[in-house]
Amino acid sequence: MPKIIINVIALTLSVILSLSIGLPFQLMAQSASFSEMTSMDMRSQLHADEFTLIDVGNNRVPILISPSEQAITKGIVLIIGDADMPLGRQDSLSQIAKSLPAVGWTTVVMPSLGLSLGPNIAFPIESDDAQESAETDDSIQQENALAGKTDTPLNETSDDNQAIADEPANSLSVTPPISEAELVVYALEIEAFIGATLNHMQTTMGHRIIVSQGMTAATIAKLAADENATMQQIDALVINNPYWPIRKLNNKIPMVVAQTPIPVLDLISYWDNSWSKQTEHSRKIKARTELKEIYRQADIVGQSFDQVQKEYIARQIQGWTTYLGW
Repeated sequence: MPKIIINVIALTLSVILSLSIGLPFQLMAQSASFSEMTSMDMRSQLHADEFTLIDVGNNRVPILISPSEQAITKGIVLIIGDADMPLGRQDSLSQIAKSLPAVGWTTVVMPSLGLSLGPNIAFPIESDDAQESAETDDSIQQENALAGKTDTPLNETSDDNQAIADEPANSLSVTPPISEAELVVYALEIEAFIGATLNHMQTTMGHRIIVSQGMTAATIAKLAADENATMQQIDALVINNPYWPIRKLNNKIPMVVAQTPIPVLDLISYWDNSWSKQTEHSRKIKARTELKEIYRQADIVGQSFDQVQKEYIARQIQGWTTYLGW
């Protein structure tokens, strides 16, 4: 009996020891943010001379620079994907970075910043009910305007209808959407990231263009519409699949895009999510009715983001910048 007890105690101690050794590694993996993991992946997969480290606050963040292949550089194209979007993902626009240097643009691929979204973000289903709900929201806003009421600012909400307003209509998942506070913090991080990148590239002459996707695109458009100091260095925006996963904020995106004081190329595609598709048509209409000076909406043909689409997007950007006289 004593021998059995000793064996049990020894086995228990070995298990506890193995767990105590493995636990810190598990905690490190869980605590590492998406941005940190992306930086580590880039450093482990690329040679040291293939990326450049810049200071963003207290962090060192890698960026990928592809210099212009022309004698006279037209300027810089900053490319940043949606939140939590790996650089190698099929629908990431970072894959066009190698096409634009041939026509005179220096490209800078900026790793996507992380934003805690849970395992799956809840996307609304396109349906007649969703359309009717959107029309109802517009009617309520018009009635409020006639009654002298104003819209609630982006960073202020009513406690009474917060839960209802934040929940996407007809969602595929019960996963709760992110909060407005997280979007405010995300906007500050994006601004700091863009500012640090522009500061690093200040010796490169020419125009400054940002190509962005998803929540990043919507956030950058809002910064531009607010005439943010950093965004005043930007000459044009290329956005794809802009959305915010909060219905009342997502409905504001058409007006946000229309209020941007710089030219906007709005790329739409088959793989845009339902949040973005809900405002796809109204973004174009609002830009027209608000007399936005330069706005173009272009459809990326095809159902998969392959080499043909990459070259098509590069040509769209090249043709658009030629139209701008650059």
